[in-house]
Amino acid sequence: MKNPFIKEKLMHKGAEASLFYGFWFDKEVIYKHRIPKEYRLKELDHEIRMKRTLNEARALIKVKKYGINCPQVYDIDHENSTIIMKYIRGSKLKEILSNMDAMKKREYFRMIGHSIAILHKNGHVHGDITTSNLIVTEKENIFLIDFGLHEYSDSLEDKSVDLHLFKRVLISSHGKDFETCFNAFLEGYRMVYDKDGSDEGDRIIKNILTIETRGRYVKKEERL
Repeated sequence: MKNPFIKEKLMHKGAEASLFYGFWFDKEVIYKHRIPKEYRLKELDHEIRMKRTLNEARALIKVKKYGINCPQVYDIDHENSTIIMKYIRGSKLKEILSNMDAMKKREYFRMIGHSIAILHKNGHVHGDITTSNLIVTEKENIFLIDFGLHEYSDSLEDKSVDLHLFKRVLISSHGKDFETCFNAFLEGYRMVYDKDGSDEGDRIIKNILTIETRGRYVKKEERL
């Protein structure tokens, strides 16, 4: 019988997880395997990795129901802390941004702003919005990937931190395009978040300045 689970090559090895390209019942997939940590007790390590795997997989499933472009989850291997998800064929936004004209940049970042606003309105905080975690397909659809740092939160502070971290990424990695891209992103974010007359989206954005005046990013567990 043909093996339905095929890992062909390692795509990325990070501190927390390894990504393998392969096939699952003839579908192109990514296997995201959370790496065991030898410094933790074996039983504790297994529990932590399993919980984080389940949290990420459930987040992807829920977020997709809101109409957000993200990888479809095909299966979850609890014992091996692995998510099997659809392979998104495309280019990282980080790698192609500099080759776009200003109009296309504004269009893409408004779309990204729409998606993040939908996430936030539904109580999801991505935790790692970067241009490396945004994939542009041949049909110019933008997919948000890597929900490994995802949290459930309705806190204005948590949502502001999510945007603040994205702002820092744009400044450090795309300095010359920062103003064009971030302004378009905020425009798209406000358009969705405050379309019902609420001003919460605007308050989330204004709170970014409050975070910046602290001089450093304050971790959630350190806040009063």
